[in-house]
Amino acid sequence: MNKIYVSLLCFFLSCVLSIGQSTQIADEKPEIALLGTFHFAGSSDLLSLNTEDLSSPKRQQEIEALVESLASYKPTKIILEYPYGNNRLDSLYRQYRSGNHQLTINERQQLGFRLAKKLGHEHIYTADYKLDLPFNSLMEYLEANGKMHVFQELLNKMKREAIDVLQAELDSGTITDVFLFMNREKYDLMNRNAYLQYFNQMGSEIYLGSEIVAKWWERNFKIMANIDAITQPGDRVFVLFGQGHTSILKDFYKNRDDVIYVDILEYLKD
Repeated sequence: MNKIYVSLLCFFLSCVLSIGQSTQIADEKPEIALLGTFHFAGSSDLLSLNTEDLSSPKRQQEIEALVESLASYKPTKIILEYPYGNNRLDSLYRQYRSGNHQLTINERQQLGFRLAKKLGHEHIYTADYKLDLPFNSLMEYLEANGKMHVFQELLNKMKREAIDVLQAELDSGTITDVFLFMNREKYDLMNRNAYLQYFNQMGSEIYLGSEIVAKWWERNFKIMANIDAITQPGDRVFVLFGQGHTSILKDFYKNRDDVIYVDILEYLKD
């Protein structure tokens, strides 16, 4: 009887300890929040927004309001779109924090630097991985085979359904309105599907479109690896990257069980 009692007690204690360890591990899971952005200073991309007024007093107040909302998430680390391992951005941030650097209009500084300073962070972090996509080979193939209209149709669709709609939102609303709008699942899906639905079918005979899609996903897998290298148990991480990246990175993190994915939009709503 005593042996049975001792065995049951040991079993019970092992279960309790196991549950306690599982809870502790769950409590230590880092939280990851991602916000997709447009380029505040404009872009050389084929499709981009008109952002000429972002340095105006009105827009600067709106940017401050967005930063205030992001601060309510209380991130412990801020990760920006800049090459991983390059310390230049962190050096500029420390100069800004000490009053020796004036912010440029770039979104990394307007949002990332301001947010980090507001929260008293000593450093900012970077996680980008540069990887060339074989667009030139695809364009040459489409041109040689009389299929450039396929690419032009995609550009027209993206301009009509994404860029023009987003420009209208920017022209009529606040900066926070724009971020709420462009980070909805509808626009993340549209961004992903430009690759999955369209590029993947271009040059299908020799897989040129598939190579572009594979390289784009590879780049984002490596960005995720860089984010993971920065992240420690218990961290609350905020990642600010171009929306083309976050539309994919969100999918990655939503499907992992070693992190807690946080919808940053909940902190931007009234």
